[in-house]
Amino acid sequence: MTRKYPYYPSFDGKGPKAGTEKFMELCAARWKCKSLGIYQVRLMRNDHTKNMKPTDPEAGKWLSTHATGAAVDCQYPNEKVARQMWDWFLGSSEIDGKTVQHSEFLDIVEIHWYAFGDFGAGYRSSRGEGKAGVKIFTKDDNAGSYQGSPSWLHVEIGTVLADNPAELERRWRSLPKPPPLG
Repeated sequence: MTRKYPYYPSFDGKGPKAGTEKFMELCAARWKCKSLGIYQVRLMRNDHTKNMKPTDPEAGKWLSTHATGAAVDCQYPNEKVARQMWDWFLGSSEIDGKTVQHSEFLDIVEIHWYAFGDFGAGYRSSRGEGKAGVKIFTKDDNAGSYQGSPSWLHVEIGTVLADNPAELERRWRSLPKPPPLG
């Protein structure tokens, strides 16, 4: 199953979304992550936006998802934690006799893991749920994320839970916790 990606074109959400802030709070509590930022009105970093300003007439479709307030750059403490986060966000569990894809259940619509492999990897809901929605980036096809090895995951929360922190937390807590890291 696929879900439509909701943030193209992007828009100015006028501030951070409460559900996105809750998502970051939950990541910090579970994995000791730090927020590198949620809301920022800026352009995507890619070849299309070189020398462009957010106020340019054609800039609208190139706004970063951070402008919506629904994206967070979540800095993890080490690669073991990054792997566990990635696997948990894109994993599945049995809940009430049904298989639940964590990406769909948590309304995650995009994740970039910049330090994965040589050029990073990205999940997008429009490609499928869980690992089916992952694309391994190459030097020439990397969603603008090839900048070395930054130690954060870029995570975007969809429109269902970005504005609903209580429901996001309820769903998060209803999923089995990942095993302790040893």
